[in-house]
Amino acid sequence: MKRKVPAAVAKGILARVPFQVSFWLCTNENLRSLNDVYEALERANDEVFRYHVNRDKNDFEVWIREVIKDKDLAREIARVKTRETLVRKIRERVDELKSVIKRNETGKKPARKARKPRRRAAARPAKPKRKARKAKQRTKTAKRRASRARSSHSSRLHKQPRRKGKKPRRSRR
Repeated sequence: MKRKVPAAVAKGILARVPFQVSFWLCTNENLRSLNDVYEALERANDEVFRYHVNRDKNDFEVWIREVIKDKDLAREIARVKTRETLVRKIRERVDELKSVIKRNETGKKPARKARKPRRRAAARPAKPKRKARKAKQRTKTAKRRASRARSSHSSRLHKQPRRKGKKPRRSRR
């Protein structure tokens, strides 16, 4: 989940969905937001998890992709095997989205870990001008075509060797 999410999109992802498209948990609960899913999975046991996630399906991934419209989180949890992993990934995503919203409201970035200063890249030689590059590319293309023409002419003069262990190819005339 490396892509940055705009605050408006983050609010939409964390918002409650209508009852008609809520996630039905096999404990007869209707979950209407990512936060509800997180809290319900915290309380649920592994049997409930296995009912919704098995080798053939992942109901959480489908609901998050299609209803919540969070493709990044859906991609993250697509191959989840344990309830704990699913809970952790959803919690991380909810926290990330909340921090985006908070940062947008305050106008400041939340405190982050100190990073090492970036090293400056060495000076690169200037790129040739565009016309010069195009001309160079045209000459390379012309040389390649000429080379192909010579090689195809010489191959017509000689018979092609028989393919090992296979019948010779039939001509299409």
